[in-house]
Amino acid sequence: MDSPNESDALRLARLEIADMRGQIAAMREEMERMQADKLQSIQQAIADANLDMNQLRSTVLAVREEMEQMQFEKQKSIQQAAAGATDEIAQLKASIIVLREELEAAVMRHKAEIQETRSAARDEQKQLQDTISALRRQLENKHGR
Repeated sequence: MDSPNESDALRLARLEIADMRGQIAAMREEMERMQADKLQSIQQAIADANLDMNQLRSTVLAVREEMEQMQFEKQKSIQQAAAGATDEIAQLKASIIVLREELEAAVMRHKAEIQETRSAARDEQKQLQDTISALRRQLENKHGR
């Protein structure tokens, strides 16, 4: 049989082995917990990164849509301005035509008035010359010449 020292040593060795197994189990549990925490942290970081990417994509999409809307509004304003300018140009051309026709009519009336005035002046000059001639003849007849 074993001596009492051997059995104490064996018991002590068994206790140490059991204690070491307990420590190993505790360390294993701690390591598994740390790995689980690490895995959870990684998964949370991935989830956060995915959330950030989705938010950035949404922001990019919103900014793109806003830029497209601004571009559309700009084009619409340009087209409206061009249409307004085209309308204004057409109205100004029509006004020019009307004013030109009125000016030409006024020039024609003025020429006609000048012609009438000249004709009236010639007629009056003729009448005055006739009157002068008649008065001269009367005066000559009266004075005997």
